[in-house]
Amino acid sequence: MLVFQTDNFRNGVIISPELATNIHSFYTAPAYMLICISSGYFVQDGGDIILTRHARGSWEFLIHHVLVLWCFLYSLYSHLYVAGAVVALFVEVNSVTLHLRLMLKLASQQSSPLYQINKFLNLFTYIVFRLSAQFYLTYYIVQNYSWMDKGGYFLVTMTLMNTMILIYFYRLLRADFFPRSRAHMEQNGTHNNVKKFLTE
Repeated sequence: MLVFQTDNFRNGVIISPELATNIHSFYTAPAYMLICISSGYFVQDGGDIILTRHARGSWEFLIHHVLVLWCFLYSLYSHLYVAGAVVALFVEVNSVTLHLRLMLKLASQQSSPLYQINKFLNLFTYIVFRLSAQFYLTYYIVQNYSWMDKGGYFLVTMTLMNTMILIYFYRLLRADFFPRSRAHMEQNGTHNNVKKFLTE
């Protein structure tokens, strides 16, 4: 799923560069299809969290999925902001290194060369794709707020999501580059929170 999303929005932006600039009204059929498939993923993942009774421990993911789904479903219904949704999916590039990090941690490979290389790649993709995409969309909304459809909702949504990813970024830096003792991390819940985030 991650590979499919990554390949499709990368190809979409290369073929139609206006996707990255005309966020409000630019539309292509492949971009629309990508948002359809991605919405289905968020519905499935949210349903899996609820049905497997992990909602209490993963409430932040449910909030994230609800916020994303509202934006995506509005785009699908109105055919507006399809380009913005594609830009938002650039964060999935970072999900590749985040998931690799999780798998290496589950395999107790934190001291391996692969983990050390991946943690720097993960930091790079987090900044370049996750943070940059979020802040670019926020900047676009602020700059064009006066005439945007549902501008207030999108601004509030982006503010909440920006807060979440900055918190996750802090946790990531603390875990990989400024580690504390495992006992202390588990005592204050940091270790578990980081692991939950990486299963997104």
